[in-house]
Amino acid sequence: MSSLTSLRCRMANGVQLHLQQQPWIEQAGLCLRVAAGSHDEPEEYPGLAHFLEHLLFLGSRRYPAGQGLMAFVQHQGGQVNASTRARYTDFVCELPAAQLGPALQHLQDMLGQPLLELQAQQREREVLQAEYQARSQDSDVRIDHALAQALAPGQRCAEFLAGERSSLPLESEAFQQALRTYHQRHYQGRQMSLALVGPQSVQQLLELAQRHFGDFAAGDDVVLRARPASLLPLQTNRLRLQHPGPGICLGLALSLPQGELQPALAILLDALQDSAGDGLVARLRQLQLGQRLRGRVLYAYAGECLLRLDCIGSRPQQAADLRAAFLGWMQLVRRPSWWRLRLREWESSVVRRQLAATPLEVARQLLEPQLQSQETLETLLALLEQMATGEGLIELVCTPEEQPRWPARGLALPLSMLPGVAVAPLRLPASAVGYLPQPHRLPAVRLRQVPGTAWGGPAAMYWRAPLESADDLQKIEAGLRERIADLCQWGERQGIASRLEVQTAGWTLALHGAAELLPAFSERILAVLLAGGQLPDESALSHGLLLRTLLQRLPQLCETPTAQGLQGLSVGLGAAQQAQLALSFERVLPLLDPPPPARRSGLLWQQIQQPGSDAAVVLFCPLAATRAAAEASWRLLGQWLQKRFYQRLRGELQLGYALTAGFRQVQGQRGLLFALQSPHTDAAGIFAHLQRFLEAQQASLAELSEASLEEYRVALRQALEPARSNPTRAEQLWWLHLAGLPESHLQEVRQALDELTAHDVCAALGHLLAGEDWRVLASGSSC
Repeated sequence: MSSLTSLRCRMANGVQLHLQQQPWIEQAGLCLRVAAGSHDEPEEYPGLAHFLEHLLFLGSRRYPAGQGLMAFVQHQGGQVNASTRARYTDFVCELPAAQLGPALQHLQDMLGQPLLELQAQQREREVLQAEYQARSQDSDVRIDHALAQALAPGQRCAEFLAGERSSLPLESEAFQQALRTYHQRHYQGRQMSLALVGPQSVQQLLELAQRHFGDFAAGDDVVLRARPASLLPLQTNRLRLQHPGPGICLGLALSLPQGELQPALAILLDALQDSAGDGLVARLRQLQLGQRLRGRVLYAYAGECLLRLDCIGSRPQQAADLRAAFLGWMQLVRRPSWWRLRLREWESSVVRRQLAATPLEVARQLLEPQLQSQETLETLLALLEQMATGEGLIELVCTPEEQPRWPARGLALPLSMLPGVAVAPLRLPASAVGYLPQPHRLPAVRLRQVPGTAWGGPAAMYWRAPLESADDLQKIEAGLRERIADLCQWGERQGIASRLEVQTAGWTLALHGAAELLPAFSERILAVLLAGGQLPDESALSHGLLLRTLLQRLPQLCETPTAQGLQGLSVGLGAAQQAQLALSFERVLPLLDPPPPARRSGLLWQQIQQPGSDAAVVLFCPLAATRAAAEASWRLLGQWLQKRFYQRLRGELQLGYALTAGFRQVQGQRGLLFALQSPHTDAAGIFAHLQRFLEAQQASLAELSEASLEEYRVALRQALEPARSNPTRAEQLWWLHLAGLPESHLQEVRQALDELTAHDVCAALGHLLAGEDWRVLASGSSC
């Protein structure tokens, strides 16, 4: 396994650097964290910090609107985002490694010299309003907000600080002054940490950081923060929330006088969710109190934290028993030796877990406080001591029954706060429940095994098999995920990343991680997936962002013929590991490409009923020809349309904040995708806007200069370069396999880009507008 080279240092202006080289990756990951968030904003303007995060993308001194970081990264085929949390704000992107320097230049100007124009503020406030409405309907957000209502009075954690029209009085001079003061006070070098991950050497990453952030203003003063008030004592330890999916969530409010919480919390959550024989999950299964715990940190700062634990499979009437079981398990596992062993296992898997992470995920991890064995163990034991008392344990029962309106600041909830109760710990029997099934010889497989790339890195695999039935894909996917959840959790701890997708044609499983672990892990997880099992009930299904739900279901409009038996592809296994994998199957046959997908004509509109008042439309236009020249023109057209799509539908028309566009492959079909969710325009109206947008692009595209065309060519060539990492090569080969295309196809597309003219791109737009094959997934009807 390759060793990772990393460096931590601080520049003269106070910017803390976290740098790491991963020689096998193509993309670079960047995360810049500002040590200020919604709890640092003026209380009279809730949402100001989140609003500023949005405004920074809307133009700076060197890069006016439409030419900033978002447009640049999207033009390079990368991804960019930002998030405002209670005590920090992150700006992140992942893009081709060669473009890391220009991205840093855009980011530096964006953060240091924003325009903050009033007209842009007025437009963006409407975007925030739409985001506020969507988030206020999201079931996860409502549960988070409900748990915080049990905390000690006066906590900002109990406020919904996303920002909306009434909390952002743009016309007020006092608000404008507060906005600029917040920016000047917090967006300074002493408040920033920058993480860079790429194939470049650490020295090269350091030079890039110094060149673009070395002269960032340090700031006049160090920002001093007062210690926040304790989250304890709780107002109550019992809450009831009106929610479509009945179940139980537990909250854990903890308060320590000092200590770095994040490493200890990571190990604690890992243990709570572990389904091994001595874990809490195994005990809950024995007592029939649930099947799984899913946990995350809602808030952690200066010794104060709030955790959320979703008790999957629990029933509302079991709340008291669940609380008692939790406290009983805490009494059993307060032994320092037990946690010292888990700490050593966690430390030993750090490098493997980084192998399984994307460059952006690694960059985020670098900004978290690092584990210090003895200090982390002491903090962990202090947390456990407090948890065992039950002082901060919150019971949230979700029920479809109507609840009174609870006027929480920023977002009213259908919530009742019940009288608190004292619960004695439940004595739990000792047991040893195996959670890794023993391997069995698997059925015949059509398999292709490919050597790794010269740069090394993690190995990768793709597996695909048909479904026994495809009557309810959402239930089937939830059932399969539940069936393999124990294995995926174990694999994640060992640095094996897994991703399962379910379509009508069958399920697809992607894995990557250390090559020496993948054959045995694949054998076990395939045995579970192929074994069959019951579907979950409706309570196990989540209701998230509408647009995300539609995008997940889009493949059903683009199905290739049903998979025939088990199929697989591996990249990066050594000869011995390839032989080990082959021995898992009754018979190994060559992997054959599927037949070409069926062509359709005209407009296919499929309506998907979903809860909530928002509307969303996903339009996919498959590319008819498989020729490299045709794909090159559509790829470039997708890059060209992407920026204009955001600018027109999000910025100018303000239809909604959730949208995406560009060239995509869906199952075996490649084409152009346009998707948007709106809180105030119905599905038919969204589709009409999409049509008008596309029709209006003809005149602008006709003026595309050769210089601009070459910029797009350069960005696309980078995306089509031969893969450095095994997971990227596996992904390329798998998508080519599904499309029935030879491995040489990507090189042919690169060559076709060199010969591409503006006339070819205009012709591609004309073909798109002809509407010969448009496929729509929408939340409403077409009229």
